[in-house]
Amino acid sequence: MKPLPIAQIQFEVYNIEESPLHQIVKKLIYKKILDLEPYNFNYVSGGSDLGKSIYGIYTGSYDVNEKYSQHNEDKRKEIREIMKWGDITTNTILESIHNTLDVRDEQYDPNPFEHNSRCATTYIPIRPYAGKIFMEYPFFLDGLRIIPDITLMDENGKPETVIEILYTSMPKADKLIKLIESNLNVIFVFADQAIDELLMDMTCRRASFGFPIREAWLGFTNKKEKISRAVNILLHKKMYKDKEYIIHKEVIKNTEWNPHNRWKKNRMNIGLRIITRHPLGRELIEDNHNLSHSMIQMKETSSLIILLRYLQKYTAEEKKTAGGQIHVS
Repeated sequence: MKPLPIAQIQFEVYNIEESPLHQIVKKLIYKKILDLEPYNFNYVSGGSDLGKSIYGIYTGSYDVNEKYSQHNEDKRKEIREIMKWGDITTNTILESIHNTLDVRDEQYDPNPFEHNSRCATTYIPIRPYAGKIFMEYPFFLDGLRIIPDITLMDENGKPETVIEILYTSMPKADKLIKLIESNLNVIFVFADQAIDELLMDMTCRRASFGFPIREAWLGFTNKKEKISRAVNILLHKKMYKDKEYIIHKEVIKNTEWNPHNRWKKNRMNIGLRIITRHPLGRELIEDNHNLSHSMIQMKETSSLIILLRYLQKYTAEEKKTAGGQIHVS
């Protein structure tokens, strides 16, 4: 295949709104999605049922004499390289990807650092995006004006997927809640974690499509799961070890709050207990953290506290609804 034409990107220094790293990562992801083509996502194993429908007589890895067939492999690669948007073969692959979205989202790996643990093809609807992808596109989300770093439009020209690039600051609770309550697909990328892989990926055409996604959800992802993933974002700075990630969290009564203590009785009464893992050599080390100490002096206006209160309220309503349904039956 011919290489893609060389493109140039520009970024600003001394910009108090966006660091150079933030700008670079945003523009690389924008370009990656803008250049999306079937070759980036159409690799299908020859031995699968889908592979048989795509490759036909070139499905097998061995010829009639049970010798390894380089000819068949070359033909499969040739088929993948000439696929175009709208082809029957491309549409067949897209249908297969679409039909497995809910299963792949339910299998969400808590480890965001595992290779390909957050598949871009799960959280970005796969289609050509010429004229349907924008940087810093402002729109209102249930009355709140938001300006995501990258916005992808649906076929009717309405926002469908938003990508937020995070580096020096975290999103506010009001924005997160609006995103959670919407039917948008939402993706969060940490600039410093994504830059190495992005730079390497932008050197040539690749038979893959992806970039390092830290957290994400689909518009139809379970609401409680959306809230949990949003809380993970806000807890990013609580991770002190390299590639440490959260596998469990529990909202608790703050263990340092004391209603009988003159000072502590007016402090934060909500706490959080989390279990994390981080790699050490070939092992995964599990740690328990009680965040009560760091949360005791937080205020109700803290984004983390607002989101945890929101989670508590939703959980209570969920239990009440479930209880009502059981009572009726």
